[in-house]
Amino acid sequence: MSRLKKCRFVAFLFAFLIIGVVAAQAPEPEEPGVRLRAYWIGEPVEGLYPLRPGETPNVDVTAPSLNMSNGAPPFSGADDEMFDRHYVIEMTGTILIESPGEYEWKVGSTSAVRVYIDDQRLTDPTGPPTWKRASVHLDKGPHRLRIVQWVNEPNERFMNHQWRVPGTEEFVDISTDVLRAPAFYFRPTQPGQKVLAMGGDRPGLRMKLDRVHPGYRVVNIRPDGMEMPVGALGQLSDGRLVVARFDATTLKAPRPTETPNGQLWLLSNVDGADTDKPEGDMIADGLFEPSGICVLDDVIYVSQRREVSCFQYDNATDAWRKSVVASGWETNDFHQISAGLLHEPGPDKQHPGYLYMARSPGLGLMQNPPNHGSVWRIDLSKPAGDNVTPLTGGHRTPNGIGYGPGREIFVIDNQGEWTPANELNHVQQGKFYGFYHGHNPPRAYKTPFQPENRETGEVTQAAVLLPQDEIGNSPTQPLLFPADHAFAGQLALPDMRYGGVNRVFLEQVEGVWQGCVMRFTQGLEAGPNRIFFGRDGSLYVGGIGGRHASTWYWVNAAGEPTYQGLERLIPTGEQAFEIDHMRATETGFVLAFTQPVAAAFLEQPENYALKQWTYRATSGYGGPKVDLGELEVTQAIASNDGLEVRLVVPGLKPGYVVYLATDPTSRDGQAIWSGEVWYTLNRIPDSD
Repeated sequence: MSRLKKCRFVAFLFAFLIIGVVAAQAPEPEEPGVRLRAYWIGEPVEGLYPLRPGETPNVDVTAPSLNMSNGAPPFSGADDEMFDRHYVIEMTGTILIESPGEYEWKVGSTSAVRVYIDDQRLTDPTGPPTWKRASVHLDKGPHRLRIVQWVNEPNERFMNHQWRVPGTEEFVDISTDVLRAPAFYFRPTQPGQKVLAMGGDRPGLRMKLDRVHPGYRVVNIRPDGMEMPVGALGQLSDGRLVVARFDATTLKAPRPTETPNGQLWLLSNVDGADTDKPEGDMIADGLFEPSGICVLDDVIYVSQRREVSCFQYDNATDAWRKSVVASGWETNDFHQISAGLLHEPGPDKQHPGYLYMARSPGLGLMQNPPNHGSVWRIDLSKPAGDNVTPLTGGHRTPNGIGYGPGREIFVIDNQGEWTPANELNHVQQGKFYGFYHGHNPPRAYKTPFQPENRETGEVTQAAVLLPQDEIGNSPTQPLLFPADHAFAGQLALPDMRYGGVNRVFLEQVEGVWQGCVMRFTQGLEAGPNRIFFGRDGSLYVGGIGGRHASTWYWVNAAGEPTYQGLERLIPTGEQAFEIDHMRATETGFVLAFTQPVAAAFLEQPENYALKQWTYRATSGYGGPKVDLGELEVTQAIASNDGLEVRLVVPGLKPGYVVYLATDPTSRDGQAIWSGEVWYTLNRIPDSD
């Protein structure tokens, strides 16, 4: 690195660290009360089991009091019939202490309640109706408060919290004045039944994985430990990593930021030995939410909020020249991200080809300029401002686009209004994928190819659905595994909120793409936003997070929100025992494993738990599961090599998600890495 570049890097790093400290110290908006989240379990709550990690609540509101009454609806605006029984309430927030000293807490309840202050459990009362007391010393200042209540019957709703403040004699109700809840702009909820973490659950079986896949070891590649919130990744021919970074914590609904928040970096010493010290060189500043990179013959294309930029190295000036290859669209909302980029060669050698980019709609203002919520094709042979064509419409948060099998293009989407689950969609020109912004007909909101009526208009089926909190929450960039990888032909699919990377197997049935999703890895430092397979087979993972919504980040094992990260996953050569894929047959499925399993296990139908459901799209956030039912395996036929089993499953319905769980060990005694599959059965094959 030249002396000038080193000085530039040091100066920027110092400024970046100062800005980071200021941002970290800036208080988050708060409001009086506590955050109340309610989870409908739908069956008797036996024991004080915790919720399965990552469950999205049915209700998420700010409550003015810690007390609950038997006589009134439990939550304003909630379905009181659903919350008549069998649910869990969680209250969280901050309690402000003015006078330090010994506080006595008293809880009355007709159900099981636990109270935590600063993660210390104070009380554990259970019905029948009773009062329990506990003492705790509290210093002056804010303290974390968490209350969990398990409710089985309507008359178990009652809960009352009182305390005795130092220097007083009487117990009094805890005033709203000393309670603070985060004042989030957006609180995602999800209808339907929630799940408790019962006995027998473990990472990879009804729970998220908790570490890096055995086939990789992880190395942090951030220069000098600097923060690196990653918007996009690529690689030059000499091995330098191209990183578009932007500070997503600056995004605040509903308007876009007025000042730039991103840069373009080149990182060297990232694909050699673990002991190499990565170095960084910022080659461009003043970018707005750079969220896509495509490197063609060492020319770097970057998608931004208002344009697609091109950066080309100039030997004469030892600098990167910028030009604009696409522009002309409007931006009026913080959510209008430009994700990409994919390149397709032109029809002849003189044509520079096409770029594909996914453009998000606005969510804050509920209105949009033309052609948002769409996948765009950019013709590089035409001038900027006259070379963008919308291909699709009806996408809500298409924060990731990639090639799949046969170089077909796929784009992800996040659940929300009229989008009942997270999706992986096959891009087909002229198709509409379902998203309206909460209005039918919509108000001041149009996407390309949008029917006038959402209820009666044609909506293109997702290739793969990723049920919220079960196997996805905010999926990002689909990326094909390399041709020499054990999972070649499948997609790696990171998830910024769920965390980690999943795998997707795709197949065509009657001309329609469908397939399944499985867990692949966790154990990363942040929620992955972009991934990239390097020339040595390493998987580069860039994480990001923001504060503009209550869940737009991944929460790490320590319970802390994460906002940035850049790591390299280096292949170890080790093969884990896991499900390779599941594919549809005329009578059920074939389940394939990466290592042989004993026929004695494979051929026992009771070793497979299956259920199926479909979704109903609504104008609310997410949609409920519909027609949820158990499925039975009536016959299981193992292959001679023990790598596959054919499952006969009567009662399968096209257009449904099929969930399968199994817990085999391999012939050499390995426990399965992850034993769950979610298959989207758009079509049932006519023959095997």
